[in-house]
Amino acid sequence: MTRAMKYCITAALLLQMGCGGGDGVSGAPAPVDTLMLTVHASLGAATGDSTAVFGSIADACRDPRGNVLVLDQVARGVKVYSPEGEFIRQIGREGGGPGELQMPLYVTCRNDGLVMVHDPMSNAFVTYDSSGTFMGNVSLWDNGPPIQAVAVGDSGYAGILLEFDMTGDRPLMTRSIILYDSSGEFVRVYHSDQLPVDFSDFTGVLRSMIFSFAIAGDGDGRVFYSPVSSEAYEIHGFEPGGLAFLSLERDLPRVRKTREEMQDEEAYIESWASRIGMQGVPIDWEPDPYRNFVRALGVDDSERIWVARGTGGEPFFDVFDMGGEHLFSARLPLSGNSWMFHTERRGILCWDEDPPEGYQQLHLVGYPRSGTSGGQ
Repeated sequence: MTRAMKYCITAALLLQMGCGGGDGVSGAPAPVDTLMLTVHASLGAATGDSTAVFGSIADACRDPRGNVLVLDQVARGVKVYSPEGEFIRQIGREGGGPGELQMPLYVTCRNDGLVMVHDPMSNAFVTYDSSGTFMGNVSLWDNGPPIQAVAVGDSGYAGILLEFDMTGDRPLMTRSIILYDSSGEFVRVYHSDQLPVDFSDFTGVLRSMIFSFAIAGDGDGRVFYSPVSSEAYEIHGFEPGGLAFLSLERDLPRVRKTREEMQDEEAYIESWASRIGMQGVPIDWEPDPYRNFVRALGVDDSERIWVARGTGGEPFFDVFDMGGEHLFSARLPLSGNSWMFHTERRGILCWDEDPPEGYQQLHLVGYPRSGTSGGQ
């Protein structure tokens, strides 16, 4: 893999952290069975020391004890908070030595407690135990670890592996959603496709590599994915043994972005590229005129599938049972259209990538009670 190609891929990965703002959420009227969600705690402040202020939230998740892990890209570390929001420790720091981080993009906590930080500059998952002790780098892949890794089962994980064939007249990229065991060994493929890629096409690279799929896993070993698309709403689910058990589609109206949204999206991409050191590199971002149907997926402790929509002006979720029946929808009354979500069994973690207040907070949101069909 050439240095230029690695730079393009790394830049594309970095830009994912700053371009959630273009996809927004809903234009269609909310269904009658819509519940109201509430924020029960928030982390992050406008001023204070490094334990209270986030430089730039790249990702977030929870560990098996309910602690909240926030990957702060500016701090080059994972800030760990108790379920009550008390700061516990920071895992990792900036640098190229053992346990140090150079360009962290994602954080995943497996169900056995192992913390995995995706660092493309290290070409590895940098791993730590539950106390924050460095355990080693997992470097089993030529073109970097799988992106958007999610915990699956007792100690496995799934992610999107990107592989490249540069032997022909035009580069080809294979995107595969793969399950790995605790040692990082291949278990099975859930989905794979191949498409040509033009590394000079900034928008195309980001869309085909980064904005390709939303994925989720649960503690029982099931895996779910949704193609990120402004044209179709579809969810696919697989049993622990790999058998497909769910193929869900919804016929919803497409929602156009406003001209202001697209202008803001372009400006934000250019600003972000400048902040990560891409001065002088042509940024030719072409916004999709329509909003994506699905932003994120997750499974709660009542085995309900939560689908974060991308078609409206505030966080909005469709909730299904494992058979694909629509149980209810839910909305979170927070304005803005650049929200990111991590949805798992204890609740929803959400943060605004481009908050109007000028500083980021991570919000903790609980689920309605099991069997709820209205209210919270």
